[in-house]
Amino acid sequence: MHGVIHLELHKFVKSQHGEGALKRLLERLGQDNEVMTPLRSYPDPDLFALVAGAAELTGKPIQTLLEAFGEFLVPSYITLYGGLLKANWRTLDVIEHTEETIHRVVRRRQPGALPPRLRTVRVGPKMVILTYDSPRKLCAIARGIARGLAARFEETLIIQDVECMHRGDPACVLCFEVE
Repeated sequence: MHGVIHLELHKFVKSQHGEGALKRLLERLGQDNEVMTPLRSYPDPDLFALVAGAAELTGKPIQTLLEAFGEFLVPSYITLYGGLLKANWRTLDVIEHTEETIHRVVRRRQPGALPPRLRTVRVGPKMVILTYDSPRKLCAIARGIARGLAARFEETLIIQDVECMHRGDPACVLCFEVE
C-alpha cells in the first residue's frame, strides 16, 4: 500500500485519539520504529493491522472506520491532486474522472503504487455508477472519499451499494446520486 495512505491513516488516528494513542498502537503492532515516506509502498498487511488496531481502539466496525478515513483523506487529496481537477468539476465529475486523471498520474509518477481500478458510467447529470475493483477490498474508503467530496462541494450525496466484494460479488458497484 502506498506510503501516503499509511501516513494519512496515522494522521487520522492521531486526530481522533491523540498522539499517545497512535504511538501505543504503533508500538503494539511493532510499527513504531518504521520511518514511512509518502513515495514508497509498504506491505498491505501493515496497513490492515493498523486499521484493525484503530477499529479496536475506537470500538467502531472496520468498514465504518474506513469510510470515516476516506472522508478525512479529501482535504489532503485536494491539496495533492487538486491541480488535476477542472475548475468547474463537482462531486460526480471528480468521481467520474478519477481513474484517468489522479490514478493515471499516481501510477506514472509512483512505481509500485496500485490504486484501485475504477470504471464509471455517467447515467445522467445527477448520477454516476462506479465499479471499484481491488483485491484490497477497500470500497469503504471510496464511499468515504465520495462523502468528503460532497461535503467539500456542499452537495448532498446519496450512495447505494449495488454490489460488494464483501458480500461475495466480483467487484463493488456503487451508485452515487447528487440531490
